[in-house]
Amino acid sequence: MPDTSATDIPLATYATAAQQRAYIAAMKKIRKARVPGEPVRVYVCASPHIAQRRQWDLRLAKIRHRLPGAELVQFADLFTPENYEQEWKKVAPTFDGMVVVGHTKRGGTNGNVYRLGEIARLEVIDIVKAGKPVLLHAPGTGLVPFVDCKIHRVGDEKLRTKVTVPDGWDPKDYEPTLQAALRALRPRSTEAEAEKEQSAGTPAHPAHPFAAPPR
Repeated sequence: MPDTSATDIPLATYATAAQQRAYIAAMKKIRKARVPGEPVRVYVCASPHIAQRRQWDLRLAKIRHRLPGAELVQFADLFTPENYEQEWKKVAPTFDGMVVVGHTKRGGTNGNVYRLGEIARLEVIDIVKAGKPVLLHAPGTGLVPFVDCKIHRVGDEKLRTKVTVPDGWDPKDYEPTLQAALRALRPRSTEAEAEKEQSAGTPAHPAHPFAAPPR
């Protein structure tokens, strides 16, 4: 049997070990600072083309399942095209994190390479600069922290972002960066209930370490 080289093993992350450690530490800091009972607000960034699809409610349900107790808000909940630029600056600081749903290179939602438009790119930059978690949601891989993806700026006059999910990413592996981000985006009350269920011998709904989550 021929030897398998390291290059044949699919990458689980594009981040270095140091980047992952720093990310996990930042997520732990967010989790520790959260006041019990404090609400968690997550902005779901998606183009109108995606958000108007028939399967959108199912997509939201999958994201909500991974973020129990968090309030998911969308563009239409908060903005109009006319007031967006002014309101974004006021509202963005209230978000605890962000989930991005993007188009693949060919315009669909299946694949490893996603493209974000000008507005989504700027939104991601604002949330990342604030030190808050940003995750991509892909049908085949579920939630993936941006820190584990390869990020490229594309375009000249109109800047966009290309996000590549690592080929070896598997949500069943419970990558430590993902678990840290999920804990950072969990209200303290929900976390306490999950711990209570675990101590009582009941699987903790979406946080049980051996249950494969829906993608």
